[in-house]
Amino acid sequence: MSFSENISLKLTEVITNELDYSEGKKEIIAYAIETTLLFVVGSFLIVLLGYAFKALIPAVIAAVFGGLLRRVSGGAHFSSPLKCLIIGAIIYSAIGVVTKKLVEYDFTNQYVLLIILLFSFLLVILLAPVDSEAKPIHSSSLKFKLKISSIVFVIVSFLVISFVDNKLISVSAVLGVFYQSLTLLPIFNRKGGEYRL
Repeated sequence: MSFSENISLKLTEVITNELDYSEGKKEIIAYAIETTLLFVVGSFLIVLLGYAFKALIPAVIAAVFGGLLRRVSGGAHFSSPLKCLIIGAIIYSAIGVVTKKLVEYDFTNQYVLLIILLFSFLLVILLAPVDSEAKPIHSSSLKFKLKISSIVFVIVSFLVISFVDNKLISVSAVLGVFYQSLTLLPIFNRKGGEYRL
């Protein structure tokens, strides 16, 4: 049992102690608490590291774009949520630092950003959604909806960088989407392999 799961179960017991809830309702509350807790901790880590590396804004933008795509596309998983949060915070902070340097030295080009998004678009069309052993997607209807949502999200990202005249936002958004699309690759999603750490 993970640390966050343990905390969420204890909080659920405290919250539902006086209530006559079924085990099913308690499980839903525990899941909601754990999801919220992980979101808060993950966001805090990204903000903390982004601030420490003086790349807060691009790190947060990259995390928002990458995180939103991840919600519908799935992708590589680690063996524990804490490991996932730490690695994600480090990667998004690194993306923030790289973005700042690219913009600072004017190594940005609208066509290169569009090519990167086109590559991400192709990965999403071919691979999304990627499920996990812990959360398999059995419904073909849900898979189709998630694929369409992933495709639409990348198209929206195309529109954002086409109309927003701010290099920091554009580069951060593209690199966030690009990183997330890379996590769809089979090499990072081998069942039982070392990449599902």
